[in-house]
Amino acid sequence: MFLIIMGPPGSGKGTQAKLIADKYQIPHISSGDIFRQAIEIHDELGKELQLAINKGHLVPDDLTNKIVERRLIKDDCKNGFILDGYPRTIVQAEALDLLLEKLEYRLKKVINLDVDSSIIIGRVSKRLLCKHCGTSFNLITNPPKQKGLCDICKSYLSVREDDNYKTVIERINIYEEKTKPLIEYYYKKNILCNIQGDVDVKEVTKAILACIER
Repeated sequence: MFLIIMGPPGSGKGTQAKLIADKYQIPHISSGDIFRQAIEIHDELGKELQLAINKGHLVPDDLTNKIVERRLIKDDCKNGFILDGYPRTIVQAEALDLLLEKLEYRLKKVINLDVDSSIIIGRVSKRLLCKHCGTSFNLITNPPKQKGLCDICKSYLSVREDDNYKTVIERINIYEEKTKPLIEYYYKKNILCNIQGDVDVKEVTKAILACIER
């Protein structure tokens, strides 16, 4: 089963992607995770990526596409995956279409989490991240079972470095300009599911699963 989950920053994409990946036993592929892995490998793609980040530039579409392709051609993706944070532009979506066609994979659904900007700004101030395993929590919608500790690996949680008002507004503006057009792009392909993302995490998951199973 090949899926994409998208939505504005702070919409809960990462949380839902992990839940859906666990449900269907498929890899959860986060653009942030594969970027970090590319930098750690420190090959040519990793060096190019690090240079772009050091200069404060947005990662170019062609570089992003290459890094994602390297991940999607691995054997564990043959039975499905859920993409989180990619594609972010029409150019990336078109490149993904070509890659999926080459691999003979058919995209089943694109899940779009619809959350108002005012709610997102309130949410991100409550977000916590486990830097050890990458699991994210929210003190309101998805709190850790033990205060300050990750449910998965029991490491200490911290506030994400980019979770401040100015940065969040900038990220929302970039989303509106670059990523939101993907809603229409996938709607025309008749594979888009719009899900209200500002309700309880379990209710969001239930709505996503209902959409996928239709």
